[in-house]
Amino acid sequence: MPDLKTQTLGSVLAALLCAPACVMAGDTDFSGQVRGLDNSYSSNSVSPLAIANQLVPGLLSKNTQLGVVETELRASGKVINAVATVQGQINDGGRTQATAWLNELYGSLGDGAWQFSAGKKTIAWDVGYGFRPNDVVAQEKRRSLISTTVIGKPLASLDYFTANTSATLVWVNPGHAATTDIADEQALAARVYHRAGGVDLHGFGRYGQKSGGSLGTAASWVATDEMEIHGSVRFMQRNTGLRMNTDPALLQRTSPWQNSTQNNVVQAMLGANYTTESQHSFFLEAWWDGTALSDREWQDWNRRNLTLQGSVNYLPQMQQIIGYNLAWQNQALSASGNIRRKNVFARWSWQKNDWQPSLDILWTPEDHGRIITAALGWQGDRISINGGLRMYGGPRKAIIAQLPDSKTAYVSATWAF
Repeated sequence: MPDLKTQTLGSVLAALLCAPACVMAGDTDFSGQVRGLDNSYSSNSVSPLAIANQLVPGLLSKNTQLGVVETELRASGKVINAVATVQGQINDGGRTQATAWLNELYGSLGDGAWQFSAGKKTIAWDVGYGFRPNDVVAQEKRRSLISTTVIGKPLASLDYFTANTSATLVWVNPGHAATTDIADEQALAARVYHRAGGVDLHGFGRYGQKSGGSLGTAASWVATDEMEIHGSVRFMQRNTGLRMNTDPALLQRTSPWQNSTQNNVVQAMLGANYTTESQHSFFLEAWWDGTALSDREWQDWNRRNLTLQGSVNYLPQMQQIIGYNLAWQNQALSASGNIRRKNVFARWSWQKNDWQPSLDILWTPEDHGRIITAALGWQGDRISINGGLRMYGGPRKAIIAQLPDSKTAYVSATWAF
């Protein structure tokens, strides 16, 4: 039987039914898209998770195929904007799931220079492609295989515009109590933008209930008709993320990876984009993410993995506990949005009529890990088709080479209406 989240689905459908009535008073626009997506995953037999499964068979069940069909509906008028998604999934185990969610539902008032908005809304900031340190409101996921509509945050925002300058003040998650998850904490965020000739200048500020203050700045310069250069930097007073506890015991009864607070954290990014007359585009970005685990912490992680695996030889009666501890090691991979602190991203693409092939690589210089993605897209008037292959690799000790998957293949077809 489908796992149908009826309460959420009902809320989405009610919002979609109500939205048209709300916008009747103004110019009304309805649109949407239907998309089918098939993902195929290849497991990595040398990952700590795979070895944990060998020690404790059935510890974690992993699907190798996932089919998704989803419909995205948009309604907008003079006052109300709404975006909702209804999605069905089926995996190779035959399990189905139907769910739905509201991406956005907000109202806007104002005329001329001032605008006020309130509701669930997406706000995307910063200038980078692979990494955006100052995207502090919606935290959009970057470098995904298929671009999807971001789920907005509950907020109230006030905007002021002139010909070359704008300012925005946002109250994020206004009804939330204290939480350990920075993405859901109550916060005030602000952005100031100014255009000076061919340079776009941005300033950012954020004060979170738990994370405290942060300041950032970014710039984008159109140097020539072919080249654009951009960069951004952010300083955070505090950041919460997973870190290994200080217990020296090899075998622990609960996961040793716990939320921990870092102080005085820096993130920075620098990039450039070059496009030729024949529509070849070359893109290069490098960034530092101080929220990721340090090189020393990853070395300790590798040593702990090897020690746990070796302990099976002299503690065979503890095989199950060793398996659980190896499985917990996988949690370190989600300690931050970036696995390693140093990252280099390069991408080539070519627009030829309706076709666009592309090839990109994310390289981690600290351990020479790499993620390579090759893709091909076709765009018609209303239909688009995309497919590709993403491969994870590097030397044996590279963290990317120890991810649970070694490859992901995908194909999708989208019809817009």
